[in-house]
Amino acid sequence: MSFNINKLILVGLFFVLFSFEQAQAQSRGGRATAHSLGFSLSLTGGNQSDVNSWVGSLNQVGTKELGSAYEFMFDYQYRFSRSMFAFLARPSYYTQSADGGGVSSALTGYTLFPMLRIYPLENSFIQFFLQMGLGYGSVNLDLSQSGVTGSYSNSAFGALGGIGANFCFTSNHCLVVEGNLRYLPIQRLTGSANGSLGGNITQTAGELEKENVDLGVTLSGVQGIIGYRLVF
Repeated sequence: MSFNINKLILVGLFFVLFSFEQAQAQSRGGRATAHSLGFSLSLTGGNQSDVNSWVGSLNQVGTKELGSAYEFMFDYQYRFSRSMFAFLARPSYYTQSADGGGVSSALTGYTLFPMLRIYPLENSFIQFFLQMGLGYGSVNLDLSQSGVTGSYSNSAFGALGGIGANFCFTSNHCLVVEGNLRYLPIQRLTGSANGSLGGNITQTAGELEKENVDLGVTLSGVQGIIGYRLVF
């Protein structure tokens, strides 16, 4: 009886080791598919303190400040063969707006972030990853009050890092959850208006200033992302 029990234990250990080795092979890029596409939606906490300061300085009833922003993202990922490393290129569209009391402000923009993604732990269902990258962002700020409108723009470089996981219900279809921290301030905006926007901002030779200092906006903040990944 003890001999049979020992055999069962050995068979069980062999099965566990075999399963572990298969999972490790997958984590090293053992999958036949190296390419994937991602489609995601993000809620981003961009703090536009300069713009909100202008809204408050107008002293008008019912005005609203810029709050959280939405971001729509698409990405292409290439997973290096038999490796935990992947390259990801992600463009996005950023939008943030507020309207009330006859005053409106809207910040829109585009970003492009190439990233290195690392998969330190994964199996056939869940893939944990870390990522980091350097990228570029371009914004357009539209302001309006009492019939006066202005449009201003600029661009800058920034950095991003975060963690996340793919939950793959089949070999080709995955749910993606991410959390990232992005640093992308844009300090100097230029453009024009059809009159004086009032409050604490002025425009000098095309530059938008708040209390004689360049007015800045930011695409920095924490990103909470949910999305879908197609592996092919």
